[in-house]
Amino acid sequence: MHIALMAALTGALIIAAPAAMADDGQVTVVLKFVKQPGHAGMAPVTLLADSCAACTVLGDPALARDNRRETLVALALPARRTLDLRFRAAPGSVRRVVLESGDLPFTVDGDSVTVWVPPVAGDAVTAGEFATHIVEPGMVLRFEHADLARRAGAYASGTFPALQRRAADNLQFAQREVIRRTGLGDFVAQEKLGAIQVMGFDTNYPHGHTDAPPHMHMHLRWPLNAGTQIGHYYIDERGLLTHNVVGVKSLDGQGRTYGRGELFTTRDVRGRPIYQHRITPEGWLELGRAGATPCVIKPAQENRGFETGATVACMGQAPVTISVIDDLAAGIVRVATGQVVETFRYDTDTGKLLSSAAPPPPSESNWVAPQ
Repeated sequence: MHIALMAALTGALIIAAPAAMADDGQVTVVLKFVKQPGHAGMAPVTLLADSCAACTVLGDPALARDNRRETLVALALPARRTLDLRFRAAPGSVRRVVLESGDLPFTVDGDSVTVWVPPVAGDAVTAGEFATHIVEPGMVLRFEHADLARRAGAYASGTFPALQRRAADNLQFAQREVIRRTGLGDFVAQEKLGAIQVMGFDTNYPHGHTDAPPHMHMHLRWPLNAGTQIGHYYIDERGLLTHNVVGVKSLDGQGRTYGRGELFTTRDVRGRPIYQHRITPEGWLELGRAGATPCVIKPAQENRGFETGATVACMGQAPVTISVIDDLAAGIVRVATGQVVETFRYDTDTGKLLSSAAPPPPSESNWVAPQ
């Protein structure tokens, strides 16, 4: 199916990709300065201008901010240059400096912190994210952590959406269970259709990602970032699903809203149907391979929402109840799927997964080359 026809059928939104490099040879970079315990109220970290005459501090609140856990400093830097940047910070206050998903080396001399910045060729602004990525065949599950200390953007004030975040947690792993039980992830990987992205919603406004009102996702990112049908499954204050707003990244057109009872089909880059979602009249979720009997995902407790857990029922298989607990202090996500309890450990500064994603390989004498 031609891309233009697909856009006409599904509705589309333009989401412009940021330029890899500005015309003036500068890139936008966000550095995260993680605070030492006891320094929550310290003055924000600031760039010492004499350390880089070609650098500019950016005051964009979508990128730069300060909270009791970290200071995010947004900078315009000369592209592809190896730099020593000096910052002023309270003595002994900086524990780590993070660029994107990894640490940068730094030295401290009194209230001066010198960061060794590698050459950066394109914009690098995701250090403010706080999510854990779990990668499986054909799928990436992005688990966002709802930390009150980092609340920002649309969630900076007012009632914090803790109930909706718990509902999204359970729905994300329920969708993962359906992906496994139906063989959908293996199919997407084998057919090289891209990667299924299972996501919730950020509450910390990283790089301007508003992500409000509360919702969750499961979309298929096409190969080579050719585009993505993106559904937003909104969650109300009762922990139930209300509607799905769909657009197509990188294609022009109008978005479309799918209400309760309406079927939404996710297609591959050629327009072939791959899987389908339907929010039920009760606010539950049906999910399955295109053309097959769907699995039903409903709240674990009757007359309650998905914050209580999620029960997955697929034809020919025993139902299973999923319950997710995110221990922010310990950096542990525990996922109970029936009697199986998984433990995912993560970095409490960045969200990076610390648990091993695969077992070590066999010894060399036992290794057999793949056929």
